[in-house]
Amino acid sequence: MQHYLINEHEVSFDPLKHQYWVDQKPVISITQLIDSLWPRPYKNVDKEILKKAANRGIELRDMIEHYERYGQKTYHTEMQGYLALKSQHQINVLENEKIVLLHHHGVIIAAGRFDMVVESPYIKGLGIVDVKRMAHLDETRLSLQLNLYKLGYEQTYKKRIHYLKCIHIRNRYHRYVDIPNNLTYAKDIIEKYIEKHPLDYTDYL
Repeated sequence: MQHYLINEHEVSFDPLKHQYWVDQKPVISITQLIDSLWPRPYKNVDKEILKKAANRGIELRDMIEHYERYGQKTYHTEMQGYLALKSQHQINVLENEKIVLLHHHGVIIAAGRFDMVVESPYIKGLGIVDVKRMAHLDETRLSLQLNLYKLGYEQTYKKRIHYLKCIHIRNRYHRYVDIPNNLTYAKDIIEKYIEKHPLDYTDYL
């Protein structure tokens, strides 16, 4: 179990169950919120294949995090792709593995974690970047995910996020993908979730 103090909220995360607790109350993840309204298109894929793909994605994120936090460079094809993008776009990583709390009318309804907050001399302001290793990006779903992270980050840390990006790496392929800002859509999705899963606000009084 991992424990954090975020804006006076006690946040716990069980990585095996992918379960968050905020002030000892269970909350869904941002990914689970999206899944409840927009199921993943993988239900017919063998579970063992999905597990291997997920493990490779975790391995790539771990290599990147160890490099950014500790300067530990791993000689791996996909890591070389990351370093090439970092050099080309002058990506300066300010924060890794950032947890955000997503609010609805002051009530925390979900928590999530994205890969990095970045800056670059080529783009004004701060950006959120998530690393993906899948064969084909679902850019509509990805846009929703990153916009929810943006909303959660701005609510949690009171800092503005100016742009959203995806680092898409798979084997020797790598690119830095622009993801459009669309907070209106993200807020609409939250309202749809609340309609489907009404909150008992008396629990928070």
